[in-house]
Amino acid sequence: MEVKTMNKSFIFILIIFMILSLVTGCGSYKEIEQLSPVAGIAIDKSPIGYKLTVEIIDVDESNKEPKFVSLKLSTEGKSIFDCIRNMINLTAKKLYFGHTSVVIVSKDVAKDGIIPIIDFIFRDAEPRINMYMVVSDEYTANEILHLKSVSTDIRSFEIDTMIVSNDQLSKVPNTSVYQLANHIGTPGLYPVIPTVSMEVNEGLETIVLSGGAIFKQDTLEGFLGLDDIKCLRFIRNEIKGGLFIFDISNTTISLEIFKNKTKVRPKIVNNQLVMEIKIKTIVSIGETNGQIDTLHENSINRIKTIAETSLEDDILQFIKTIQTDYGLDIFGFGNIVKQRMPDLWKEIETNWDSIFKELDIDVDADIHIRGSGNLFKNITEKQ
Repeated sequence: MEVKTMNKSFIFILIIFMILSLVTGCGSYKEIEQLSPVAGIAIDKSPIGYKLTVEIIDVDESNKEPKFVSLKLSTEGKSIFDCIRNMINLTAKKLYFGHTSVVIVSKDVAKDGIIPIIDFIFRDAEPRINMYMVVSDEYTANEILHLKSVSTDIRSFEIDTMIVSNDQLSKVPNTSVYQLANHIGTPGLYPVIPTVSMEVNEGLETIVLSGGAIFKQDTLEGFLGLDDIKCLRFIRNEIKGGLFIFDISNTTISLEIFKNKTKVRPKIVNNQLVMEIKIKTIVSIGETNGQIDTLHENSINRIKTIAETSLEDDILQFIKTIQTDYGLDIFGFGNIVKQRMPDLWKEIETNWDSIFKELDIDVDADIHIRGSGNLFKNITEKQ
């Protein structure tokens, strides 16, 4: 069903593109048959510079009903643009980047810097700046494009859909190329973008979203796991949904998040700068695997108290890890100090990296449990 929907959507896009081509001037007119739409790009290092792999959308007309299929082509060059021009040696059609949804970069490329890639995306008229850039946690970016798709025939479109859908789980950063460029160009902001890796599922090698990659300006500094990203999104007030899971004695409680509001503000306590993080979350009890009575008020209050403490501990531990292991203000605390306390910021701006590493944090979580799903009576084992 998803493949048919995607096929219909893409046919609609192609029809619109043809109409626009007809109504534009002769100078910008392109026959649709002369273009190869590119769904995604993978960029690796090569001995001469870069190796660029493109996923091209082609049409298989061998059956009664035409079907979109994925073709991959690779070239090498001294620059991204050089690689693209070298594609002329492989295909008679011109590559069209107007529908490109994702750019996958290898760890080696990310460590050397992604400014050349961002420069190409912004400088060329075709690529959309709301596409995603992701880092491959495998040896190369190329192998990600060659893994088997699960839900569609177009690998890049599947990655794009996974990132958009995961926004409701809040375990992967939803950072577009436009936002990435803005963070790189803003002092004190450190971007975090999605990572992908290979996983064997029921004997099938496919990809999974594996967390996030931390950048200092445009160079890769390290990786964060899925739970780390959830903590980051709590702090950044980017929680859209998902679960918060914790243990009470021998019982695991899963809370479904419906709404969250996080406020971060600087304050001075005993002549020391402290970042205060207030989290207000509305949840319901989605699942328990023990004998806790989730309908009794005392039990609900106990769950609430332990959930709040657990969330506060998770946030504090995550911030401490970032302060110790990276020393990079990926939370944007410095930018908040700049906005709320501009006079103080002028005094500490040049030393902010050092101050951040020792910055005191105060976390206060307020979790409101509004119900236990549709369960009106606890289910207990027969004695």
